[in-house]
Amino acid sequence: MSASFRYCLTIPALLLFCLRTSGQEAGGTAESYIEKAGIFHRNYQFEKAVEYYTDALEHTADSILRLEIMDRIVECQNGQSMMQYIVRPELKASGTFHEDEFFLYINDFEDNSWIPVPNPFIKAPERLMNRFYTSMYFPDGCRSIIFSAPDIAGVWNIYTSSWKDSVWSAPVLLSENILSDRNEIFPVISADGKTLYFASDGLPGMGGYDLFRSTWNEETGDWNVPENMGFPYSSPCDDIMFLDCRSGEESIIVSNREAGQDSVTVYVTGTITTPVKTPLGKDESPILISSFVHRYGHPDKSESGTRQQETDSYSVLMHQLRRLQEDQRSKLDKIEESRRIYERALDEDKEFLAGIIRDIEQESMDIKIKIDDISAKVRKMEAQFLAEGIFPDSYEDNTSGHLSKVPAAAAVHEYIFRKHTPGRIPYIIVENPESEFDYSFKILERDKGQFAEDYTLPSGIVFQIQFAALPSHGTIKDIRGMSPVFVTKSSSGKYIHTVGLFRTYQEALTSLNRVKKNGFRDAFIVAFHDGKKISTVTARNMLDRSGSSSGTSDAAWQVILSGYDSSLPQSVLAIVQKHSTKDITRSEDEDGHAVFAIGPFGSKEEAESLAGKLHEDGIETSLESFKI
Repeated sequence: MSASFRYCLTIPALLLFCLRTSGQEAGGTAESYIEKAGIFHRNYQFEKAVEYYTDALEHTADSILRLEIMDRIVECQNGQSMMQYIVRPELKASGTFHEDEFFLYINDFEDNSWIPVPNPFIKAPERLMNRFYTSMYFPDGCRSIIFSAPDIAGVWNIYTSSWKDSVWSAPVLLSENILSDRNEIFPVISADGKTLYFASDGLPGMGGYDLFRSTWNEETGDWNVPENMGFPYSSPCDDIMFLDCRSGEESIIVSNREAGQDSVTVYVTGTITTPVKTPLGKDESPILISSFVHRYGHPDKSESGTRQQETDSYSVLMHQLRRLQEDQRSKLDKIEESRRIYERALDEDKEFLAGIIRDIEQESMDIKIKIDDISAKVRKMEAQFLAEGIFPDSYEDNTSGHLSKVPAAAAVHEYIFRKHTPGRIPYIIVENPESEFDYSFKILERDKGQFAEDYTLPSGIVFQIQFAALPSHGTIKDIRGMSPVFVTKSSSGKYIHTVGLFRTYQEALTSLNRVKKNGFRDAFIVAFHDGKKISTVTARNMLDRSGSSSGTSDAAWQVILSGYDSSLPQSVLAIVQKHSTKDITRSEDEDGHAVFAIGPFGSKEEAESLAGKLHEDGIETSLESFKI
């Protein structure tokens, strides 16, 4: 079954979803609405997707999840806008390859021109690696390169470096205009050096990575603000590379919109030198257009011409015929499978599913018409060749695809994928950038926040403000202009985000209100001693009695409350405040759960007295001692 058609992925995903949700009530969780919205989103049904994303918003109070949903809604709105006027590139060839090596099959890239990541230019640790950008283009003899690399926060930006004397210059960002709070990968500059193509999942797009184009501005000496290349170059899936071939006749689009897991499809289309966008027709299917198979070109459309042209045309037509026949078999299999499962789908999903099945059937009919057309031409050519004593290899799928009496050059019009040899990392010396990171606490503009250059905490007592625990390493957008932000991974798998390096509790307390006003209302102070987390009570007492030796210092006690959310219930707080005037500090355990400490108490008896009052009201506590 061909891997180059979207339905091999989207239909099974939808059918599985329909079966899994069969019998559920009309209501649902935010996650179930998001899952259903995603199916419509990926299939260009943006209006319907927005409805389900809106339902998801109404079913969650999670601030992080709500931001993600609102981002998806914006992507759908972008998609609706981009679908109004489109271009229609004509497919010449396509191939599906593993996402780690697809670039080796693109003829415009030479042997040994792609070197692995990490390397001297891209010193990315495993945790910051990009799923797609596993190699960078570094052809032999180059004197200036452009590439993607991660910053401290793990966001991949586009950098440039030039050869000078015996070293490469320290990499610098290519342009402020080509910068988002997410990732920009696979930069490719046109042959004339005036256009830059790249993929981004941070600039406005339909979803996933979209393809963008920026032109060189001679007046400013900089790249202009990039524009989305629009549909069908960009899609709701990951579209990760675009380039115009050196021949000037083909363009390359790389996307996983139709590929299986860990794979991408390389599409070879005719180059559109001056794109003219026209409205999407009422009867046109976006899914068919995104597959670039809505029409097939014939290398020789005239019935006349030289014999060489005829034999060239025959070679290419046979190659196209085999592909069409394989695609046709795939479509028929998918139609049969879809009809079987259609009967078991939810009623509310049947209309959408039926529409997709109609699209497959229509595409199957279009392919059948083209098969009949090409077959008729092939039979006519074969009869002509046999009359002249030329015997075509009609059923041999050899790589050259030429006639037995025709030279290999006859297949010149067909794009043949050949795997190039990957390169090895050469001996490279790259200058180090000269910069000194400022670790003083500050809140800058929203897009100017900074992650610490080094996440190692200094020795001694240090206070920080913890403001977020996220499922993944945050982005510049997540930290809202704050600096310096530190990130550590807890044993539960969450990424703990803290800001500032304060030597006294009062400094941290003064900055805490600024962090809360910046949108992190649940932020709280945490403390460390020689890089190890301790309670803020312990840290404050260690500073107050810094003259005491650790061997002779007295013991202090605190009452520990756990099992609550980000704050203590008012009923519990009232009991504590009635029987004690001690400080209440909040921290988190290794699993990210809130822990409250009341103290310090000078004796165990004092701590037990408060614990007893809490126990009378059914509140569980524990005692903890520490040296002061």
